[in-house]
Amino acid sequence: MSAPEIHRAARGSTLALVAWLVACSPPPPATIPTSLPRADAIVVLGNRPPVDAEGRVRPELRRRVETGVRLWKEGRAPLLVMTGGPAPSGHVEAEVMRELAVELGVPPDAIRVEGRSRDTIENAGFTIAMLCGEAHEDCEPRLLVVSSPFHLPRAGELFECAGARVVVAPTPLPDDPEHAETYAETFTRSESFVRFAYAFVDPCDRARRARGQSPR
Repeated sequence: MSAPEIHRAARGSTLALVAWLVACSPPPPATIPTSLPRADAIVVLGNRPPVDAEGRVRPELRRRVETGVRLWKEGRAPLLVMTGGPAPSGHVEAEVMRELAVELGVPPDAIRVEGRSRDTIENAGFTIAMLCGEAHEDCEPRLLVVSSPFHLPRAGELFECAGARVVVAPTPLPDDPEHAETYAETFTRSESFVRFAYAFVDPCDRARRARGQSPR
């Protein structure tokens, strides 16, 4: 291959890589809708690790649970669903979230726990299967999905792939402006990495299949 051909091939590869990275970049963070409809359930997504070294609920997970509890107390849905599986520490995210929600005033019988999921794809599929029960095939639950504003664009897409009608409800950013900036950078990098990984799989199909694999 001649030098000009090598140059053209390298330039083409670079442009292709740039286009791929742009396609994998996360969309802008979700914003709070002007009005939130009543739903069948409020679904709060877990975050690892759920507790710190002293066993306290970590700030990110606490913000998510507090947002879900606030929406439940506003009467946005009769059920509050906690979804998140086992963490390396041995804690189950959904169980930690349930305990905090009870501490914050939600009666245990208003909470459902999905404690098997290992990622957002399984959060979506397993949660919808649990909510739909025997009406599994035709069920399209109306959900308010709660998570970080940077996570929600992807999470909302996956819940819709799995068969739900979704309105996203983002958590607030950390109070400290400097912490909020670091938080945004960290989540943006994380979401970029995940969307890059999604280029090698079909996440929507995986969400649908996760719904079918979960116990009903």
